[in-house]
Amino acid sequence: MRTRTKDAMTAFKNTVRVLAIIQVVFAGFTALVGAFADGGDIWSRLLVSLIHPVCAVAILLLALRPRPANPTLLAVLGIIVLTIAADLTYSILIAGGTVKGDFWLPIAFAIIPTIAAIYALTLLVRPPSPEAPTGN
Repeated sequence: MRTRTKDAMTAFKNTVRVLAIIQVVFAGFTALVGAFADGGDIWSRLLVSLIHPVCAVAILLLALRPRPANPTLLAVLGIIVLTIAADLTYSILIAGGTVKGDFWLPIAFAIIPTIAAIYALTLLVRPPSPEAPTGN
């Protein structure tokens, strides 16, 4: 049973690695486009140009390093949760008519961070194995 869990976590980590790279490219591209786009308020530009790239780098840090120490893991998880909350709040504002835009777009931006948050939570609740290197 231990081998199945280890194999599942390895597959999960590899999936998060691929998604992290996709998120970095996606966030970088949208930050460039958002910086030069006309229209939009300061909050949407802040979300696209600052918060998403920072979250993408945090997810990349989570995915590429060995299991980070708990304080680092909590900091990364906090950044990811902040991004998800900002995206969902912005989506609600769009759906309510307060802000113009497509309500589904911020939800699409929150998919990869949500998967990364689940991965970070699984790392947080599982104690590090003695033979695995840590990212201290």
